[in-house]
Amino acid sequence: MEKYKKKLFFITAFIILIGYYSKDYKYKRTSYEITKDSDAFATYSDGLIYIGDENFLEHIKCQDNDILICDQRFSDNDPDMIIYNSCLINDKEKRNEILEVICEYEETYPSNWDRSIESMRLEWFMHNLSYYFEYRKDRTADVDLNNEDEKKYDKKVLRRILRL
Repeated sequence: MEKYKKKLFFITAFIILIGYYSKDYKYKRTSYEITKDSDAFATYSDGLIYIGDENFLEHIKCQDNDILICDQRFSDNDPDMIIYNSCLINDKEKRNEILEVICEYEETYPSNWDRSIESMRLEWFMHNLSYYFEYRKDRTADVDLNNEDEKKYDKKVLRRILRL
């Protein structure tokens, strides 16, 4: 039964990916606002977005719709940004909005972290899909956007796979 569940998961994922990539997302930069005089880096349509290291984030008193993103971009081995409880954000526009803020954060505080918005969108989508199907929920509840996964979630590579 488990074997069939995994096959169903991957077939469903590929079908959804085809629909997901039928329209490319346009980077807007208008749906959020960078905050000043606040611990939050930005506001988005549902609340605040806090970005910082683990020490900074553990002292944040946030509301239900606020987003916590752990900045591990200066890690020696594999720069990373982790969106906590990303599995709770199922609206594609909100995900795009949050990813735009992450890109703006990288432009404001440059590092050697290097992810395309397309690969981040896809990785987040795959994490949410895996979480929905209860596949490794302990690892898929938070999406980690590390440099190593850029190639793994490259749009061109996935399109080649989908053609097979």
